[in-house]
Amino acid sequence: MGGKLWVTRHICANKSMFTSHTTVRDGEEQVYLSDSRTTLVQGKGKVLLKLIYGKPLALNDMPHVSSIRVNLVSIALLEKVRVKISFESDKIVMTKNNVFVGKGYCDQGLFVLNVSEVINKNAYSYDVWHSRLGHVNPTYVMKLQRLSLINMHDKQIKKCEICVESKLTKKSCSSVQCETKLLGLIHFDLANL
Repeated sequence: MGGKLWVTRHICANKSMFTSHTTVRDGEEQVYLSDSRTTLVQGKGKVLLKLIYGKPLALNDMPHVSSIRVNLVSIALLEKVRVKISFESDKIVMTKNNVFVGKGYCDQGLFVLNVSEVINKNAYSYDVWHSRLGHVNPTYVMKLQRLSLINMHDKQIKKCEICVESKLTKKSCSSVQCETKLLGLIHFDLANL
């Protein structure tokens, strides 16, 4: 083998990267490593990567193997879905139907994809969590993120228009004229209340 690495399957170590995940029963499926050892597959699913230039790359039927140190992408499987890989002086360029998809670079013998983010449909932005939690204080949303109770991909705190409007105070209406006689009519402007 002489230090070569053959990747015949996509492999992901982190369960939170999956947009869909199905657990595999213990011992049902294994992955063979380059040193002839095997390791168990915990599950399978789909991982959606957003590459640096905004193109999404879907990796389907990807095994979840928590014991592996790095996430691996198989060039052979990418070529089966018509993603063309070109190697150019320690860089890779990916195209599909002659349209640029993404690129990567060589690092210590492995090619690394330039990924801007992992798209997880269970991860929402701060705005979504803030509104789902009833417009709570931003510190509570961030605390839930730190405790891993919610999954948030965009942590930028933005001004919430609903919160701003709900904190506006209204001037008291001084134009209300009440009738002083019993059962008299009351005249006032409803828009000023």
